[in-house]
Amino acid sequence: MLSRKEYTDYGLALTSGCHHTYNSTSSSIGPERWSWDPQNVPTAQSDFYARNGFYITAAYYDLRPEVIESYYHSFIATGDEKYRQWAWDAFLAINATARTPSGFTAVSDVGRADGGSKYDNQESFWFAEVLKYLYLIFQEGGKVGFIKDTEQKWVFNTEAHPLKVRS
Repeated sequence: MLSRKEYTDYGLALTSGCHHTYNSTSSSIGPERWSWDPQNVPTAQSDFYARNGFYITAAYYDLRPEVIESYYHSFIATGDEKYRQWAWDAFLAINATARTPSGFTAVSDVGRADGGSKYDNQESFWFAEVLKYLYLIFQEGGKVGFIKDTEQKWVFNTEAHPLKVRS
């Protein structure tokens, strides 16, 4: 939006780092928190740290949208289809681990292929943000969201309310 390459490049590098956290776990979902301070690597994670360059400090996943939102904005900024693939892969991983018979829930341990135990909550931002960004990254035709070099007719606010753009 600022047309400043250094900001775009920095954002794309952050997005790649987030993608790396997703690709590094057994569930293919990034943890809630992680660190890379070599002085504080827990002994139990020393091999994981050696392979991945970070260690997990909070292993749960609470259906947060930030990584998928970053994939969406990276796709818009670059048009690179890899961000759509990353979003699809994240959705498949979340669907495999966080789905319940009545919706989706947080999971306790992204370091396990099955996500560990399931909690008994479904955050509203799952619908308002995660599913919104998944919809936007895959929708075609530029009618909603930010599509470069087109006049937008609709946009979604943070909580997924559609707003008509005034002409």
